[in-house]
This record gives sequence, C-alpha cells and structure tokens, in this order.
Amino acid sequence: MKYLKKEMKLENPLAFWTHFDKQDRLFFYNPLTGELIIGAIRWKTFAEGESYQNYDLVFSARTFFQSVRDPKWAGLGNETIAFKYYYVEKDGKQLLYYPEQAPMEEICGLEDRETKFVRHTYTIADDDYPQWQELFANVKQEISLKNVDKVVISREVKISCTTTVHIESVLKSLREKNPDSFIFAYAKEGRTFLGATPEILVQKADDEIISYALAGTIPRNAIDEGTQMEILLNDPKNLHEHRIVRDTIADVMKKYCAEVWIDETRVLTLKNLYHLKTRLGAKDRSLLTAWVTRLHPTPALGGNPVGPALDIIAREEKHERGMYAAPLGIMDQNGNGIFVAGIRSALIQDNRVYAYTGCGIVEGSDCLEEYIETNDKLRTILEGLVP
Repeated sequence: MKYLKKEMKLENPLAFWTHFDKQDRLFFYNPLTGELIIGAIRWKTFAEGESYQNYDLVFSARTFFQSVRDPKWAGLGNETIAFKYYYVEKDGKQLLYYPEQAPMEEICGLEDRETKFVRHTYTIADDDYPQWQELFANVKQEISLKNVDKVVISREVKISCTTTVHIESVLKSLREKNPDSFIFAYAKEGRTFLGATPEILVQKADDEIISYALAGTIPRNAIDEGTQMEILLNDPKNLHEHRIVRDTIADVMKKYCAEVWIDETRVLTLKNLYHLKTRLGAKDRSLLTAWVTRLHPTPALGGNPVGPALDIIAREEKHERGMYAAPLGIMDQNGNGIFVAGIRSALIQDNRVYAYTGCGIVEGSDCLEEYIETNDKLRTILEGLVP
C-alpha cells in the first residue's frame, strides 16, 4: 500500500486531530527532532512479525504486563497500526500522507480553527496515602529481605471533572508546558491515553541502537539551578537508583552487541523535576521491536531484578497499569524509529481521568518523600487539565 504526499498549511495542527473526532487517532511529538505526527482512521493492524513494507509510518503500543483485566483498558495496547491519513510537520514543512485510493472527501471540510484552552474544574478521589503506606511497607520488606534491590511502585489517581475533558486543550497545554518531553495521545473507542514523557526506551537508525537510563529524581524549585543539579549528581540514594538502571541496560546491550558505549551521567531539566540521565548505545541491525522486548521494562519502570520486581508489583498494586509505563512509539517501513515509556500519563474517558504516577523504591527510600515525588510527577497531568 503506497502513500502519496502533498503539502498542507494549517495554522493549528490540532484541527487535523479534531476533524477525525469519531475515529481512532494518534498524536506524537518528538522534541529531539521537532517532528509532529498526527494519524487518523485505523487502516491496517499488523499481525506479529508482519512486514511494514510500503507503510511509511507505523504506530505500536504495548501494555505494561502482557494482559489486562480492567475493562477500561480493554483493547488498548498490544497492537501495531498504520493509519489511513497522517499529518506530518517537520523543519517548517507540513505534509499530508494518504493512500492513493483514499476518498479525499474524508479530508474535505477540515476547519483550521484555533484550539482554545479549557480550564477543567475537577475533584480528586479520597486521599490514597494510607494505601501508599501499605504498598511502600510491603515493598520495603521485600528489599530488606534482599529479594530485590529496587521496585517501581505506582498510584492510580482518580479524577472527576465537571465536564467532558477537552482532549485538544490538554494536548495543547502539555506541549506548551513540557517542550522537552515527548507528547503523545492514542484515542480509541471513546478513550484517550495521553501524556508528556521524558523517557526514551530505545531508538534505532539503521544499525545504531540508543537507549537512556533515566532514574534519580528531585523536585525543581526556587533554589539556584546549578546548586540543585550538584545536589542530585552527588546524592547517594539517587545515584544508587540510577546505577541500577544504567548497568542493567548496559548488560542487556552487551548480550547482543560486541561493543557498548556509555555517556557521562547528566541532569535532565524538566518543568517541575530534575532527573539523572545517561545515554547508552551500540551497533546492531536487529529489529527495533526486538529491542523493545529486550529492554522493557527497565529498572526505571519495573525494578531490579526485573522478574521478582514485576511479581511484587503484580501482587501488591491494587490497580491495573494498562499502558502506563509501557512502550509506545513510531517506526518507518524499515523498522527505524523510537519508543518511549508511557509515563506522566492518564487514561481519559468522558469526564473521568485516571492519572498514573510512580517512583522507584530502594533501600534508602522514605515513604512520605516518595509520595511527595509522585505528586510532583502528577502535576504534569493536572497542569494539562488547568492550563
């Protein structure tokens, strides 16, 4: 199936998203390249191992665990899709991708209207700190028994808005407030999973594979930026947590690649937080999806060792993660592309928002401090609701 391309001119790219409001859709903004991709109308769903040849752009998403039970996550994730139409913006150019046999009347009538910010009035469900304390205590017990070094635990924060959530407003706000994050949304059957993630799981360009260790966090506040960075770069607890992630990714790469390089650890600055970040790379021609399977979940998303940590998460967390902290990404027909981790995210349906936030627990972790960290991360979604 061949895509044709023609130039577009939209003052507001979100108008393309809005035009297909009854269809499955994709929104993916890459801050590294400045590329925005919006897909509309499910066109092809690929079987496992099926070639993407002749499909210029393919979206793929997984769930954190292989299966889900919660009805609100039913049918979301664990699929690879080509959309019928794509809006692609990069380097100042806007292109429409469309199949040569496509009925162009589906595009006709697209109104290039401004997306206005909507301030949602919302309430958050009852205080979940007692449940967090219980979860934290159970995980710390496993760490003290030396069953694991680290477990990443999470919260599902239930939010009710007085009106239906205006997805376009949330996306516009996420993009403006988080310029250094990947902004994503996947809409299917009246539900939208969206977020602003700083975390790249893996990217591939021909024979080069790159991954990132992202672990170790402190809030960003009014203190001098240089001072805060120094605090994070020299904090034993955060350095320990970061080394677990970095070393595990390196070990996975070394299983498949003759030579692995590791950059110096640096500080990633986001709107509300600082993270420790290390880039790792290798030469390999394996499929990008193969590397997603090899690396997910890293200790930044699950824990260490991975198997026992996942068992603890599945046993102790009372909510379903669904696509939270799972890989999602964009590939071309040759398998080059990028997968990110679906964190700083929420599942939205009508006026209900299920926001997800988590953090890594290690031996030196404090219950209240970690809970506060999850609230700092939750601000990404809350600020999207109230621009």
